[in-house]
Amino acid sequence: MKTLTLPDVAEVVGDPPRERPWLDAEHVRERAGDHLLTVLTRELWKYTPIKPFLDELARLGAGSPAVLEGIDQPGVRAVPLDAIEGDDALRIRRAVGERLDGARHVLADLALLRAAGGWFVHVSAAAAGPLEMHVPPGGVAPLFLVLEPGAELTLVEHMDAEGFLAQVALVDLGRGARLHHYRAAHARDVGHYSLLQVHLAQDAGYRLNQNCVAGNRRRAEVHVLMEGPGADADLAGAYLVEPGQHLDQQFVVEHRAGHATSRQKFHGIGAGKGRSVFNGRIHIHPDAPGSDAQLSNRNLALHPDVEMDTKPELEIYTDDVRCAHGATVGQLALDSLFYLTARGVPEAAARRLLSHGFVRECMAGPLAEASAVRFMEAL
Repeated sequence: MKTLTLPDVAEVVGDPPRERPWLDAEHVRERAGDHLLTVLTRELWKYTPIKPFLDELARLGAGSPAVLEGIDQPGVRAVPLDAIEGDDALRIRRAVGERLDGARHVLADLALLRAAGGWFVHVSAAAAGPLEMHVPPGGVAPLFLVLEPGAELTLVEHMDAEGFLAQVALVDLGRGARLHHYRAAHARDVGHYSLLQVHLAQDAGYRLNQNCVAGNRRRAEVHVLMEGPGADADLAGAYLVEPGQHLDQQFVVEHRAGHATSRQKFHGIGAGKGRSVFNGRIHIHPDAPGSDAQLSNRNLALHPDVEMDTKPELEIYTDDVRCAHGATVGQLALDSLFYLTARGVPEAAARRLLSHGFVRECMAGPLAEASAVRFMEAL
């Protein structure tokens, strides 16, 4: 990776930081400067140069906030960040300052310093309908989502970028709250960075289905923190790499409390000369006995020159756990291919059917069909 210097930091965040009631800009700026040049950052960005992302952030203009649908239903309150004040602003300020892992997600700090708008969404009951979020075609799109104890919400994110887009979402799930989260990124030939960090209190539940197509530079970070006993997280999705495209996905699930359950299942297809990086990490803390965590990552390399790197990790500090992880990179099963062709299915169609079944297994929710169609168009 190209060596970075401190002037790179100043160029991205500007001097002095903009005044916003929801962000302690000076603190975040100092934190970003402290972590940008560390060994951890170099390791986390080993396969994806960070410098082009810094350059894109430095060039970003004001941009526009996401468009939200479904905010007029009972129990849902949405406030634009440029109108935030009082306790809401203080809550976001504390979330960014105290709960965002700046050492691991340094680019998120830099993106927030460039943010011109965004949303704070507060859910106090079970929402009757979904909240639909249409992310802008470029710029920085922050979202701060809080579900109070016992609340429930379905969040659907639509992303069709045209330029460079940076998404930062911090989610806080109260005791017994439930969030069903669906997101898709189908555009190619774009630059895109996203961080999704989710905190789960006792007995909270989180379901994520995320489908990604690689871009010129696409980096997707997901960080789930199980902070209360009985918390439950299920992460799944599919991804596609086309010719000349790059996708870097970083998943971290931390079990900080005992008797919590997490599942991760992701399938990827390499359909052209490009690169996929998948890093899935499970971290079981000393105070998390009875944790149950599983991670599965499977990849189909359908092009001879595609590079698919997968790295599952387990970091365990207590004995009373059930943990498993596995990763594979291979090709279509010849016996399955023979079975279809022997029954009159042309080989090209048989390959498409098997590939479709492989990724469709990890797609769910309202965006699944569109994602499946997008993937099959590439094949």
